[in-house]
Amino acid sequence: MKSLQTLLKVAQRKLDELGVEAARIGQEVSELEAREASVRAREAAELVNAESNAMFASMLPAYRMRVKTQIAEIRAQASVKEVALKDVRKRLSDAYIEKSKFEQLIEQGRIRETNERAAIEQAQLDEVAINRAGGQGR
Repeated sequence: MKSLQTLLKVAQRKLDELGVEAARIGQEVSELEAREASVRAREAAELVNAESNAMFASMLPAYRMRVKTQIAEIRAQASVKEVALKDVRKRLSDAYIEKSKFEQLIEQGRIRETNERAAIEQAQLDEVAINRAGGQGR
């Protein structure tokens, strides 16, 4: 039973570690999304500036190409992170199932011990009752 308790603790630790990893990757995805939103907001502001300034307007195509490249890089990074997050979530699910199995085995062991203890107690009570009944019949 102690080995099952140890295995349960190991499974819980693994579950916790995977949860932390999933949260970290999720945060990184959120940061990349915020970066993309920032780049897009900056682009919108530059478009407004370009409308009022002819010099900015002439540089606009190159600027927009640079923004497009930045967004593509951010999306590629986010895509990699999302794949990693999907993998961690799958491993998290598997770890939860493993932990649940250990919990079930521990509970089954407790039930078996309780039933064995009850059977021993009942056998002792039966023996006492038989001894009393046998002693009164004489």
